[in-house]
Amino acid sequence: MGNLGRDASSGEHGQQVEPRGSSGYPPDLVARVARLHFEFGLTHQETAKSLGLSRVKVTRLVKQARESGLVTMVVASNVGPYAELEQEMVRRFGLAEVLIVPPANNGNRNLRTMLAQGIVRHMSSVLRTEMTIALGLSRTIGEAARLAAMAPQARCSANFVSLVGAVREDGSGRDNPFSAPATLANAFGGSVEHVHAPIIVRSGDVAQKLMQDPAIATTLARAAKADILFAGVGGRNDRIDYAGQGYLEPTEWEELEAAGMVGDICARFFDRNGRPINHKLSKRVIGLGFDDLQRIPSRVIAAGGPSKLDAVGAALRGELATVLITDAETAAELLKTA
Repeated sequence: MGNLGRDASSGEHGQQVEPRGSSGYPPDLVARVARLHFEFGLTHQETAKSLGLSRVKVTRLVKQARESGLVTMVVASNVGPYAELEQEMVRRFGLAEVLIVPPANNGNRNLRTMLAQGIVRHMSSVLRTEMTIALGLSRTIGEAARLAAMAPQARCSANFVSLVGAVREDGSGRDNPFSAPATLANAFGGSVEHVHAPIIVRSGDVAQKLMQDPAIATTLARAAKADILFAGVGGRNDRIDYAGQGYLEPTEWEELEAAGMVGDICARFFDRNGRPINHKLSKRVIGLGFDDLQRIPSRVIAAGGPSKLDAVGAALRGELATVLITDAETAAELLKTA
């Protein structure tokens, strides 16, 4: 093969010296290294020799292939690395299932990406033909959609439905429910339905009229009858910024905090016991209400880290979830405070 590795400067005795801080390598080069190492079993040194690269650069490229989601590993077992902790969480909180991922300080992996990997794993294990999957507005759900699209998934004619309206695009497309359901539907071979409206509108009257529109009403009715729900959890200070995007006034945010708000699922705000906050804002949300959400038989929430601890704990106390995907440190802290 051609010499791809002579971008490094030459050191003493002709040895290659890698430039400091090398990262973000071209996707084509990452893919070539990944195929040689993972598909054909070449060692790092053999891969380096084959492509004319240094071994150090190959190591970095292999790391990028894993962390970007280009390479995914499948372990032929349902036993998780934190099986005992998962079982204790199930017992203590009365959950149907808990899936625990490594904490954020485990190497350089991003916690949201690891939670998203947990979502894809669980989704792959439960999807069935003709199933309806309701999807919340969540950065973690958006990341799960991105990961699912990067690897082959088992095809299943399931229906992916938004359970809430949209926020403005931020350029990445990951925070918008119009992006995640369509991406997941494409990855798994299913269909998609969107809620064609903003997540929060200016008045309760506007929200009521919009939710009576046949297109929106039909989609929300289908979401309410979903077999399973996947959603993230917003914390007080780690969340989609509804106030910053102009969906609610700063005074309204202050009122929510004064009322004891600790988190939300799809702009449905709740207190430390997982009970809905009684605020006029709830009438302006285009999406399923608390009662609708809790009637969905399987409710998967994915969140973790110190900034989400209070919100996740409240969601569990309020029985808002039947399945939890979180990290090991958050799980341990939740058990201490249960």
